[in-house]
Amino acid sequence: MAQVDLTYINQLKKGDTIANDIYFNDILLVKKGTIVNNSLLRNLESWGIANLHTKHDKRTVKHKEKIFYSKELFDLKELFYESLQYVVSEARYGLILNSDAQLAWIEHLFISSLLDARISASLFSLKKKDPYSYFHSFDVFLLGALLARDSGIKDIKSFAIGCLIYDIGKLKINKELLQKDGTLSKTEYEEIQKHTLYGLDVLKEINLPSKYEELVKSHHERLDGTGYPEGVTGESLSEEVRLLAVVDTYSALTLQRPYRRTPFSSLKAIELLLSKENKYDIKYVINLMELINIYPKGSLVKLSNGKRARVKEVNENQPYFPILEDIDSSEVFELPLNLSTSIVRFLEWSHIVDVKPDEDISKKEIYWNYFITEFINGNVDEAMTYFPMITEGMLSNNIFIDVIIRLIKEVETKRIEGQLSIGEEHDALLNVKDILKHVI
Repeated sequence: MAQVDLTYINQLKKGDTIANDIYFNDILLVKKGTIVNNSLLRNLESWGIANLHTKHDKRTVKHKEKIFYSKELFDLKELFYESLQYVVSEARYGLILNSDAQLAWIEHLFISSLLDARISASLFSLKKKDPYSYFHSFDVFLLGALLARDSGIKDIKSFAIGCLIYDIGKLKINKELLQKDGTLSKTEYEEIQKHTLYGLDVLKEINLPSKYEELVKSHHERLDGTGYPEGVTGESLSEEVRLLAVVDTYSALTLQRPYRRTPFSSLKAIELLLSKENKYDIKYVINLMELINIYPKGSLVKLSNGKRARVKEVNENQPYFPILEDIDSSEVFELPLNLSTSIVRFLEWSHIVDVKPDEDISKKEIYWNYFITEFINGNVDEAMTYFPMITEGMLSNNIFIDVIIRLIKEVETKRIEGQLSIGEEHDALLNVKDILKHVI
């Protein structure tokens, strides 16, 4: 098969391999390496694309593997673009950074934040000790700052700096433990959790203001009280911490780790966040979806032309161009490339039923927390004592969706986060089959 770097659509033929990403008005149409088939040819023709121009970045950016050994850490502009190259893909970010104004704003925010030597020195130390932790923090900074601006957070710069340093307590965690490939023991996991408290010590050591303390200490707290280090509930968590929890989880699930080949897709991560409205502030999950324009299958959305549509299909490589079905006419269509019609608002997702206020954590959610804790720890018999309490009044179909599917997602998440080995995940899924006997 030939690799082609071409100019005109009529030069394409079936079996060719596209040599470079192909863009239209800064929108990615075809990724590098795509094999040309009849469907692609029809799509390009239907979009009215006659001239195909590849988009070449004028900046010289080092290959990803060299980012870990950059000798120019004090060149903040180059560091920004190196980091951007590592974490940003349109499958995770949608099209939000295709705007020159948006990119310039976030670049200025990054550079101005690192002009504080205390911030830059801490981040450089983290990058040297554990590159993934640095890139994860940079990723959270990008998404967090953009989302904070759209969500009405008052002091965006302070919040953005907090996103850069919120994991700084990992400087006091053993490097081998941070980079361990595989399941953590209970003792190791408890040590990792201490990074939230170690971070407070680092803030004092480098004399940073107390306004960053809550983000550093509480970003793993959850609305239902199941987080750490203090297990506080929703009413005790600021808007900034709630937003950071959403972005931190999205980044952790979707960002490629050096030793993890299969991170969650953006769609799967969004679905997971949506299904855990008892843990994450749902308004920030929705704001994140609307920021990156990535919506899970089945979402009901409002279009810029005033119509409502259902997301019918989503391509994980180009999730920002879903296939939609008009609610009124049942017409199935794609969004136009020029975005003359776009999604402007998320309305609902079929898997969300009765989103509760933060303070209204039902008894069933409390029983669910007991249930999942015992189940994950392998105490299936003990876990099943809570099963009647969490399924009371449910129809079989609802039990399957709201309990069994949710349980499977919890198990998979624990494995992704390193709390379960592949073998333990397998055993847990076998136990899920046994629980199905109580449903069918």
